Amino acid sequence: MTLNLLTAGFGYFYLGERTKGIALFAVTQATRLLLPKMAGFAGGFINLVLLVVQVLMGVDAYRIAHRQLKEALGPQPVPVPGAAPDSHLPMQVPLALAGVLGFGFILLVVIGMAVGTGSRGRLRARANANPRHVSPPSPSPAYGYAVSNAPPVPAVDLSTAVENIQQVQRKRSPLKSVDIPNLQRVVRVLGTALGARKIDPTDAVVAHYFRGVALSMINTARYHEGQPMDPSDAHQALADLDKVVGGGSATARTYVPAVSISNAQYWAGIVARNHLHDEKKAYAYWEQCAGTGHAGCVHNVADGHITGQGGEKVDFRQALELHSSVFDSGLKYHCAAALSAMDIAYINYFTGVRRPNDDELQWTQKADGLFDKLQAADNNRDVCHRADSEVDEFLLQLDHGHRDDNILQDALSRLDDDAGAAKAVIQFISGAMDANALDATVQTEKVPGARCSAYFDAMWYAELRNDNAVARRYYQRLVEIGKFHCGQHLVYAAKFKL
Repeated sequence: MTLNLLTAGFGYFYLGERTKGIALFAVTQATRLLLPKMAGFAGGFINLVLLVVQVLMGVDAYRIAHRQLKEALGPQPVPVPGAAPDSHLPMQVPLALAGVLGFGFILLVVIGMAVGTGSRGRLRARANANPRHVSPPSPSPAYGYAVSNAPPVPAVDLSTAVENIQQVQRKRSPLKSVDIPNLQRVVRVLGTALGARKIDPTDAVVAHYFRGVALSMINTARYHEGQPMDPSDAHQALADLDKVVGGGSATARTYVPAVSISNAQYWAGIVARNHLHDEKKAYAYWEQCAGTGHAGCVHNVADGHITGQGGEKVDFRQALELHSSVFDSGLKYHCAAALSAMDIAYINYFTGVRRPNDDELQWTQKADGLFDKLQAADNNRDVCHRADSEVDEFLLQLDHGHRDDNILQDALSRLDDDAGAAKAVIQFISGAMDANALDATVQTEKVPGARCSAYFDAMWYAELRNDNAVARRYYQRLVEIGKFHCGQHLVYAAKFKL
């Protein structure tokens, strides 16, 4: 029995069960050789199963030996008169004690597997509690919003650093300069973790991924404040994300759902395009992760087929198909499906390219259905910049002969005090602001992408009112900002031949 417990089968040789011993030994050892390829709960579960198998083998050896001894000894001998009496301690007592010890041991193993040890266990638990990766599906440097404006947990180790970054990602408001010191502290903590003499390969992949994301977020905060971005931070972020992309099996075994090769490629494209202005490199990343079905990457490649940026071939029909595949993903990738529904409406309306049953107003209604679900889930009325989409929905309806100012008022109610340009556009369309006041307000907007959106909607509305002079004025503003920030807007503006 002892040999079976310690050697996984050799005890059977002493019992004349050589075939059984060899077979069980071969199976258990072959299974153990596969364990290094499995991590996390699955690997722990298989180890527990093997442990139980060895215990059963020990019990089986005891059963066989007991039977053989009984056969060898023959009938029970007659008790000798005057001999010491047998103990009357019930056999259930030692069996119960053994059972308690065994159950306690297995319980400790299960608890250890469930909560893990050190940072990996804490990270896995937190990742399971919030598995969604909230990322922007668009190449513009705007982040999707989610659920919390609470101050992040101060980062002191790998696990709290990851939790801290994920909490910042879930903020309702765009990143600002006040977020930078906290993110820089997180970057230092992750750098310390990566500099440790002995770091688990999986922990290293997680640290590289979130340091790359944090550095990207720092530059995005600078962008939102109208500050110059730091190329050194961008290059370090790209180097970190490339390590995740090339991490192979270590990346595949990570215990944080957000850490994956496709997500790293998505973020690397964001860094390459928005922070280093290398569109060709960015679209090379996005083409790779689009092949895996990553909705954010597919969305960006679809936009490339609209603008031709990054060397993508201009192909409106291909863009329609790609955006349709993103829409089919539903809420899996947060904002991506709703924004792709709006993009399909834009392609239908501005380029005239449509498939059978395509209708721009129906696509805006499909987007509204997804926005409603996201708003309820995130408790955020301007989830995914819904106000901007509502302004566009108003203009699409206006072009079809229906003016619904309630849509504008609903959009206005979603905006906070920082959305000066977006509010100005709504006031301009509502008649509460003239063209000069709008121009002056939008010029103060720090984010070029927000200026593009505001000028485009103002141009669109002026064109619908047959005010060609004002429309040309705002079109010229788009040209001045440039194709890098206003690429899609300039493509769609071609409809008006300004």
